[in-house]
Amino acid sequence: MAAIKRQQLVAMNQHYRRFSLDYFLDCQVKAGFQNIELWCGASHFWIDSRGHESCEPLKKKLKDRGLQVVSVTTPSCAYQYQYASQEKEILEESFRYFSNGIEVAAELGADRVVVNSGWGYQKENREEMWKRSADNLYRLAETAKKYDIVCVMESMRDDETNIVNSLASAKEMYETVNHPNLKIMVDSIATGAAGETLDDWFDAFGENLIHMHFLDGDPYLHNVWGDGNTPLERQLETMNRRGFTGYLVQEIADEKYFNNPFEADIRNMRVLERFIEE
Repeated sequence: MAAIKRQQLVAMNQHYRRFSLDYFLDCQVKAGFQNIELWCGASHFWIDSRGHESCEPLKKKLKDRGLQVVSVTTPSCAYQYQYASQEKEILEESFRYFSNGIEVAAELGADRVVVNSGWGYQKENREEMWKRSADNLYRLAETAKKYDIVCVMESMRDDETNIVNSLASAKEMYETVNHPNLKIMVDSIATGAAGETLDDWFDAFGENLIHMHFLDGDPYLHNVWGDGNTPLERQLETMNRRGFTGYLVQEIADEKYFNNPFEADIRNMRVLERFIEE
């Protein structure tokens, strides 16, 4: 039977953006999560290109609840910072911002941060935007190396980026950057929208695929399990067959969940817990 370990399941706070951080943390304890991927969005955790708030209060909140931050996402693309910013000054601001995210991950005891390719202007020369993205990702991987952190790169949908939006472009970027502190992750919404399978990604990256944003897509929305049309058991069987033991982050991000995120978490866990081996 397809199975996962509870410690592989990772909660995320993005859909709690209308609620306090304390409320999110309390809800994760009630829902049965042990691990968290911290989405560094205000007002949960403040970060910008100049610095970030102290990690000490958050570390105490986590310790008091028996929770662990295992990965960090520093929001990009829809915000002022992104990995392939076109203007040199903004690109440098973005580099400092994402570097601060790496520092936060290290301070919280996480071993990885989520990255992506960013995006270029429409009709921009592909080589130019590709080079900006690859150079920035290499610099960030070098920064991550100093903290013993790994950058895990996801693809995005083609309506989100014109750089890495498919398996082929992810493989090309991974080989272009060519840094030991850059690894690969699957975002099941992006890969589903591209018509790609988990086997495709395991074939391409093998043991270098170490992380997932694992949702029930349709295939475009970041649904809780049961609200989309992704075959969960088949996905888990593939992971079991491939020996995948990485984190499965529940990046619930569709706006329909924003007003009652805890209810969404509970429904999500009810589906997933059928496959949990403690």
